[in-house]
Amino acid sequence: ENMKEWSAMAPPDVLMFHIGTNNWQRQGEFAPGSGILHASMHDTFNSMPGVKCYSMYPSKRQTDPEDDKTFRIFKLKHDIPICESVSPNSSFRWHSMSNEEFAAYRKRQEDEICVYMDEIEKWEGKEFDYLISHHAFTNAMTGAQIVARRHKEGKKKVRHFNFVHGTALKMYIKEKDKDPEYPLRFLPLAQEHGVFNSLEGCAGIWVNSQDYIGKFLDCFDKYPKERCVFSRIGVNTNIFCPKGTTIEKDLPKYLREEDKGKVAGIKRLVTFVGKFADWKRLDVVLYAAAAYEKRFPDVGTAIIGSGPPEAVSLYEGLAKSLGLERAMFLGAQGQDALADVFSMSELGMFPSYKEPFGMVFIECMACGTPTVGAKSGGPTEFITDACGVLIEEEEGWRSEEGAKSLGARLAETVTQALNEDWKGKTKGPKCVSFVRENYSTLAQCEGMLDNMKTWSRLEASSEAKIEQGAPVCRLGSSWPDVLMFHIGTNNWQRQGEFAPGSGILHASMHNTFNSMPGVKC
Repeated sequence: ENMKEWSAMAPPDVLMFHIGTNNWQRQGEFAPGSGILHASMHDTFNSMPGVKCYSMYPSKRQTDPEDDKTFRIFKLKHDIPICESVSPNSSFRWHSMSNEEFAAYRKRQEDEICVYMDEIEKWEGKEFDYLISHHAFTNAMTGAQIVARRHKEGKKKVRHFNFVHGTALKMYIKEKDKDPEYPLRFLPLAQEHGVFNSLEGCAGIWVNSQDYIGKFLDCFDKYPKERCVFSRIGVNTNIFCPKGTTIEKDLPKYLREEDKGKVAGIKRLVTFVGKFADWKRLDVVLYAAAAYEKRFPDVGTAIIGSGPPEAVSLYEGLAKSLGLERAMFLGAQGQDALADVFSMSELGMFPSYKEPFGMVFIECMACGTPTVGAKSGGPTEFITDACGVLIEEEEGWRSEEGAKSLGARLAETVTQALNEDWKGKTKGPKCVSFVRENYSTLAQCEGMLDNMKTWSRLEASSEAKIEQGAPVCRLGSSWPDVLMFHIGTNNWQRQGEFAPGSGILHASMHNTFNSMPGVKC
């Protein structure tokens, strides 16, 4: 650690650029999870000593900041294209684009990012080290093209990495499964492009779920598994923390006028947060609410999120047909509002089907509130009995009968949580410490930076060997991260010769350094 620190004592030594897929939450525009994560990473990297991070993300509504030159907007004339399911701001799918429109989007994105990167390098007085693309689709292909373009210009330092979010993989899987809404188009395009065919296109990837590493490799089987790393998504615990909010005092400011009269009878709250996509299973939540409302006259349900007008009408119509008296639709809300509502809730209820990760679980628990979900996808990797419960899946959940069955079992779990006071007595007190110890954004970014440094050293070492004409195994090679040499003063204890203390210490150091991953002594 001393050697690494002393060797790095130079002017800021890491310059990185992120290509975002979704907008950040600013200028009155709400953001989906990947946009919030990108913004959080951007700010966190910029808070780390010796690191400077710049970003670009798309938006139809937002404009470039006047007081912060570390990010710019990739301005769109249409809504942000989406891979698989609706976001708070868009239902405009990539599949609706013509081939010409898609090619023009990528070319303009590449050109604008390159211009911005050139400007930044003049300001900073150094070349970029790392380029991170978010989502394993358009941005990844653009990232690989930018690296190739810069290498032709003689700027060979930058390496490209990708953060794989779930929605692009879901789109690829739907294409493979011959879903009629997703004709086989973009998976073959990405495979033929070659961004994930070798380490030259992408030097490493992070996946936000262990389960999705396998799904990624099913789509891109040429990519080296050794460079696929599970990255724990972190949350901003300055925002998501217990707020001390109450239903009576704080909930009404987030409600529609027609719902404010319901607050007087509500003493306890169960909260759902999610976009109005079928796999989020809001219908299951409403069926569950119909059951536990009858058992608990003082319990209400807050529904935060939105979607296309037809989806909003569908779910609000279902709530009315079920006769729900204390279900309240709050629409899309910002992070501060989410933290307020989570803090006043008894339980977070998120029964998504195969959720890629489940950021909302972490945000809810960070506010001291236990969670319940379904036993599939990302939440199976981190939800334990200490802080929540995952109920068994329902095979036929897409049918009305299956959704009602799952809703009935969900209602039983909510009933148990309320009767046993999970929030106050058992699970709630453990939630905040669990998140802070395991899911901070700083820990995630530090891990990513360590990965990039290691992978870049491996690639640089291999390239140097190639230039020297030496045989090289590019992946799985034994080139160490750290190569050191010790000059000893006294003999070691071997071949029948006894050794003084300094010889024994030297031999012990030699063997210990050689036992450490990535070190050769």
